[in-house]
Amino acid sequence: MQKPNIVVYLSDDHGWEYLGCYGNAHIQTPHLDRIAEQGMRFTHAFTPTPTCAPSRSTLYTGLYPARHGAMGNHTECHSHLDTLPKLLRELGYRVAIAGKTHVKPEKLFDFEYIGGFLPKSAEHVRKYRAEGLDTAPVERFLSTHRQENPNQPICLILGDSNPHVTWEPNKIYDPDTLPLPPYIADTPIARKALANYYQDITTMDNRIGEIEEMLETHGYVDNTLFIYTTDHGSEWPHCKWTLYDTGIRLPFIARWHGEIPATTVTDAMVSHVDFLPTLIDVAGGEPSKNLDGRSFKNVLCGQQIDFRDKIYGTHTRDGDMNVFPQRCVRDSQYKYILNLMPENTWTTHFTKVEGIPESHAEVWNSWVAKAKNDQKTAELVYLTQHHPVEELYDVHADPYEFNNLAFDAASRPILEEMRAEVQQWMQSQNDEGRSET
Repeated sequence: MQKPNIVVYLSDDHGWEYLGCYGNAHIQTPHLDRIAEQGMRFTHAFTPTPTCAPSRSTLYTGLYPARHGAMGNHTECHSHLDTLPKLLRELGYRVAIAGKTHVKPEKLFDFEYIGGFLPKSAEHVRKYRAEGLDTAPVERFLSTHRQENPNQPICLILGDSNPHVTWEPNKIYDPDTLPLPPYIADTPIARKALANYYQDITTMDNRIGEIEEMLETHGYVDNTLFIYTTDHGSEWPHCKWTLYDTGIRLPFIARWHGEIPATTVTDAMVSHVDFLPTLIDVAGGEPSKNLDGRSFKNVLCGQQIDFRDKIYGTHTRDGDMNVFPQRCVRDSQYKYILNLMPENTWTTHFTKVEGIPESHAEVWNSWVAKAKNDQKTAELVYLTQHHPVEELYDVHADPYEFNNLAFDAASRPILEEMRAEVQQWMQSQNDEGRSET
């Protein structure tokens, strides 16, 4: 039996709640919604770290950040590790990537690089990102590989920059009708920014439609595992760079005709640390026992309902920004967060970066101004900036994690149990809790 092709579309900063198939009736994501209908949608997929480079390093190594070494953003993994390109090549795959990589060192992540990003657009004043994925080189790759190496399976990673800031100017959404999650204060500029975020996601979804046509045209549909996921949540306060579910809970959609049952939804809890061992298993290999993750292929194929009973999370820093290191454990009902530098006032790119129209500090400053006369907004601003040593949340009753139960006497046994779990996990990882650069 010929090994399956593997195609992974990896977006940037896509919060799980911003997809039609995840229950958002206001956003237009028809192509991803259709793929979800043709395969399996995960409701409890997580990244162990809500920052770009550490998350991607986890995807490609099967290790938590303390073990692969890239704990802070823009840092490097240990040079002795085995990574996805090497391991899948050993199983006979041609391993290529297009678009965003954001992992170091390059010699460790030696993908075949087949293409980059679209040219800059005068319409989009992009900051902190490239334009979206250029799909033309992807089509050339699919076409020539099918002609030249028809019997060699491919593992193709498509790293888009959508919907990372700076977001595309809105064209199709009415900002006044969009529902605001509780971590976004209701100001006119915040609504405009949210509409831009929706627009950037829809543009990406259109690009996924282009990829879908290419896979169909060049014969990569029937024996191909297609996965859509992202590195972490959206760049709003209380999301990216935090261990709340809005930072670490992800969209994860998988389709594999004849192997993954269609129109399937699974509540199995999986982590990005399980991504590499799962791909190795799908490719016919045996994942190393030294990895932190393990294969959930049986979940994909409908042979297993449950997977993890808990997930762990870590955040360190992003250079000199977002310096509020955290560790967490989450089970099916509760989340415990340990803040290692609670004395720090939380600031992020979103709260500090000036000069981006309808984004970042312009939006944040509108919240600060509104907070002077609005108690609800004042509470949001305060909770965004100040965090005690410990946090505990009932994620069923409080999915956005604003009601801290750490000081609730009735929750004390849960707090103590989960505190011990985080301490044991940190010890197992040789994680001393330092705030490395």
